[in-house]
Amino acid sequence: DGGGSSTRLWSGSPTTPSRTSGGSSACMCQAETPAETVTINQQSVMATNGRSARNGSSLGDSHSNGHSNGKSGSMAESLTAGNLYHMVLEVKPVLGDWFSIADTATRLGLAILAFYRHLLMQPLALLRFAHSWNLQWYGWKGVLLTLYLPILPFALMAAELIKRAGEYLPGAEPDWKMKGPGRIFFQRPDSFVASILWDFYLAVSVFSGSFLQYGDDKMALVHTLYDEICVKEYWYTLLDAAQARRPRQLATWDGRAAHDVGCGVASGGCNLVAKISDSYLGIGDKILKRGKAAGGDFDDLDDVQRLLEADPQYAGKQAVLCEFVSPSKAVTVSSEGFSNVHSLDIVTTRTKSGVKVLTVLLWTDCSDWSSHSCEAGYLIDVHSETIVAPTAWYSPYFAKQNSKLLGVRLPGVREACAKAVAAHEASELPWLTTVGWDAMITDDGVYFFEGNVAAYRTPRRIFLTPSITRAFFEEFRGEGSPVPS
Repeated sequence: DGGGSSTRLWSGSPTTPSRTSGGSSACMCQAETPAETVTINQQSVMATNGRSARNGSSLGDSHSNGHSNGKSGSMAESLTAGNLYHMVLEVKPVLGDWFSIADTATRLGLAILAFYRHLLMQPLALLRFAHSWNLQWYGWKGVLLTLYLPILPFALMAAELIKRAGEYLPGAEPDWKMKGPGRIFFQRPDSFVASILWDFYLAVSVFSGSFLQYGDDKMALVHTLYDEICVKEYWYTLLDAAQARRPRQLATWDGRAAHDVGCGVASGGCNLVAKISDSYLGIGDKILKRGKAAGGDFDDLDDVQRLLEADPQYAGKQAVLCEFVSPSKAVTVSSEGFSNVHSLDIVTTRTKSGVKVLTVLLWTDCSDWSSHSCEAGYLIDVHSETIVAPTAWYSPYFAKQNSKLLGVRLPGVREACAKAVAAHEASELPWLTTVGWDAMITDDGVYFFEGNVAAYRTPRRIFLTPSITRAFFEEFRGEGSPVPS
């Protein structure tokens, strides 16, 4: 990390987005004009004792404490989605333990009830949505599924049973959810019956939840499968509009050739992270180590060209190459024995009162350089910037985690939420109801990596309990609803 009192952050235009990753000054370009610089006082980054279980004063946060009072309290309250935010933050299972047979049956039942509410209140819109959804996900067989619209949830469950049986056939392809390092988020419950119910729930909840979030908007439906518009470059444009910090982009890959962006690959001294623009769950992500003389992978653009050209995952695919960002050393964000690699998962949603924060999760205790390898997840309260609960409801793996970080304060979360809200507000896509933002706490403040259409993240919250499901319907339907009708 750089030892100076400030760091200059270089920013390009939205079409050539660039911000430094912080740390060593060897990784930075000079700004073209004084107007293009942002200064961060690194001397304010420190840990103090006696304010929380582990972390102290703010990191990129102008408030002296994390209590929900005064200016900081009112700011946080205005950022969050009111009662809906608090209900998810404090949620408990209605029946049994999380991912028990009773719990998975409850969640599945809520997703089915939501479908029939849609069918009763918006039959034609649901028919259009179901036809496009089934055709997109099941091909010509989807036409047959649509014919069974009145019993579609049960048809989808039958399709899941067929898929489940197919997993045991020789040479079967793994489910897309289990292909990448993010497979931990889709693990099944231990109980066979609960695992079947969980498969049913995932299929029905994403269908019902997507219609609840997007109505029958065709482009939104496309984005439940493939990011046609909302690729990584699109999110960079929104983050730049919100003046959010993000890693500096030094190159692009057009599917055949690498091209310098901004200062270019040969500048600086940081490693690079290559990410396929329309990929997900970390599939295709690779880290390129700088300095061939020291055993690294590259020195210049020609080396990057050679590396990506040799990788079949990058053939014909657009990608971005950004500087590798290191997590904060001043703030504790992981359990003892793990590195500080982590991710803040900020979900923002359009409500009748504007864009608000629905949840902030921390994915941590990682086994390698990416947070997709996390072994623990937590809920963070925006008001106090404090870890308040494990994400035991998110997937079966996290229901059994050893939660050692409860009570730890994470300064900078409130400011990051304000940036996420501003970035979501900058989008002119009428159907973009919910967004999942991925970020990390560094010694220069919170850095954002990208946004994601939250077609799969949000249903995990919508169907947790009957009261939460009802609250989502009240927000996403009726007069003043943010969802296109």
